[in-house]
Amino acid sequence: MPNGHDYSKEYGEHDYPGAPHHTSDCKHHCHCWAGPSNSGGPVGLDTFGECPGNPKDGKLVGGNADYEIVVHRRIDKLQARAHAAEEKARHMSKAAGTPRVKLERQLQAAENKISKLKQKLADIRRASR
Repeated sequence: MPNGHDYSKEYGEHDYPGAPHHTSDCKHHCHCWAGPSNSGGPVGLDTFGECPGNPKDGKLVGGNADYEIVVHRRIDKLQARAHAAEEKARHMSKAAGTPRVKLERQLQAAENKISKLKQKLADIRRASR
């Protein structure tokens, strides 16, 4: 719990009263906004995710703390997703050396070679007419 903040505090989502028909600010005064084709807000906030101005218990921590809690939690989630994606990529690169994958690559290469040879044969037949 860096800086003494309770990062388990829950927040609801943003609320844009006029969206999606026209651009409107989040009614929780977090400085986020959304419109028919774009959205924005303070750095680090997901304009369609947790809103630091909308604590589920109805009580703001105050200062920048609510903003920091929401942004830190978002960063943690994104880091976890990036780590999981890296692990999956690492696993997939290891699997690329399996016999089945090698056979699939060889088959694709053979099919490409056959296709090129068929094209050359067609070119030879056209030229000999």
